[in-house]
Amino acid sequence: MAVFSPLLDVPDPRRAQGQLYKLPHVLLFAILAIVTGCNSYRGIVTFIAVHRHRLNAVFGLNWRRAPAHTAIRYILQGLDPAAVEGAFRHHAALLQAARATPGQGSIALDGKTLCGSFDKFHDRAAAQVLSVRRHSGSRPVTTREPIHPAARFFL
Repeated sequence: MAVFSPLLDVPDPRRAQGQLYKLPHVLLFAILAIVTGCNSYRGIVTFIAVHRHRLNAVFGLNWRRAPAHTAIRYILQGLDPAAVEGAFRHHAALLQAARATPGQGSIALDGKTLCGSFDKFHDRAAAQVLSVRRHSGSRPVTTREPIHPAARFFL
């Protein structure tokens, strides 16, 4: 399946006999769970358990139950972060190349609120940071600046 293309390049750190749940499926289901609002290993397991029959049918699996939250944690924490990032960067480059108009790039925006920066006592709003990533060809340019008041309009 095309949805697995970036996930197939991520090396599995587990031994062969410890791979009851294949890495691409675990990664995809974890991504789906996080996108739908799960924010913990137990949340990922709950997502898989609730949607297990549908996931089995769509992906041709025969999972009798969702993996334990400790198994999800073991799998995800054992991954090489550089390999995961490389796989997704490669996938993003392929998407960019397929959709890009010659001579133009694309822009990715990511806004964050800095934890602990809100001060109700001094009536100070939380500090926010806007990350802008421009892709022009194969050369990404990144900048992290405090959000300009005019840019808040677009967020």
